[in-house]
Amino acid sequence: MPVLRTKKVKLRGVCCALPENKKTVFEIGKDYFDEATIEKTTSSIGVKEIYIAEEGVTASDLCFEAAERLIQKLGWEKDTIDGLLFISQTPDYRLPATACILQHRLGLLNDCVAMDINLGCSGFVYGIFTASQFIETRTCNRVLVLTGDTLRRHISPKDKGITFIISDAGSAAALEYAEDADPMTIVTYSDGSGYKDLIVEAGGARMPITQETGEYYSDQDGSSRKREDLYMNGMGIFTFAVKRVPALLQNVLTEHGWGEENVDLFLLHQANAYMVKYISKRAKIPGHKLPVNIDKYGNTNGSTIPFLICDLFSGQSGRSNHAVLAGFGVGLSWGAVALTMKDLESADIIHVRKGGVE
Repeated sequence: MPVLRTKKVKLRGVCCALPENKKTVFEIGKDYFDEATIEKTTSSIGVKEIYIAEEGVTASDLCFEAAERLIQKLGWEKDTIDGLLFISQTPDYRLPATACILQHRLGLLNDCVAMDINLGCSGFVYGIFTASQFIETRTCNRVLVLTGDTLRRHISPKDKGITFIISDAGSAAALEYAEDADPMTIVTYSDGSGYKDLIVEAGGARMPITQETGEYYSDQDGSSRKREDLYMNGMGIFTFAVKRVPALLQNVLTEHGWGEENVDLFLLHQANAYMVKYISKRAKIPGHKLPVNIDKYGNTNGSTIPFLICDLFSGQSGRSNHAVLAGFGVGLSWGAVALTMKDLESADIIHVRKGGVE
């Protein structure tokens, strides 16, 4: 089990970005499902509204706006930022790396580490894991961790298992070297044997796009999708999460030297409300320590934890909490961070339209 313990890394701020285009689950499903089906499907997952990026707006656009706002709020000079991670499964191009484009677009110096990481639900945790290694070793002093996806373009509107869950969104987090930082502990895992449980089959080297991959097929649940669309084995993902995440939380607590009683907040990836609450019961975590906000934003993939942070810490710069952050899903991949969230200088949510911030 990879374990990273840091002593000099501090999370300074977070900013999240949503497209301005918002629709209710009933608006999204009305052309393919009746209201009773929509209500039955969404009642347990907890999603009420979905955010959809306009045509021409990419994940990097959302992350760019979030990063610009965050840099401004922190008062950081751009020539002091020497690391940028872009964590997404919907990059601007197959190549080059979107991180390089963002480095230039944000006006950062050329002596800046810029790299893409192809991860989804666990992406924020892996981003902190990677950025912290750069900072702890003094390779970098300040690193931006950008998570974002515009997965709606890869979702079949006829797939009731996933069309009522996913939102487009982006986020930016700022980490830096600090002598007064509290320790962090990060653990990570992966299990590629479950890669088919959450996948876009067609479009890569393994299965190029053809006429056949663009044809709809139906499953026994009454959903239809193409092989170019995102597919989710809902039961497979649920089984994986309820088996792995309680153990993940216990492992990161043990490694960090905390018990459950030492933790104020458990911020879990917002896969769906039922799953998060079920994990809470399995892990024996009191409900008041495990917030759920998927009803407000939908499942924003790698950005769900940043959205929880912004919801909880916006306007509360002096607030301090012992927290555990846990991401899990596509890959299959999972990981957690135990840290003290203290003195966040920024925790904002912005809305972005085509051409800039609303």
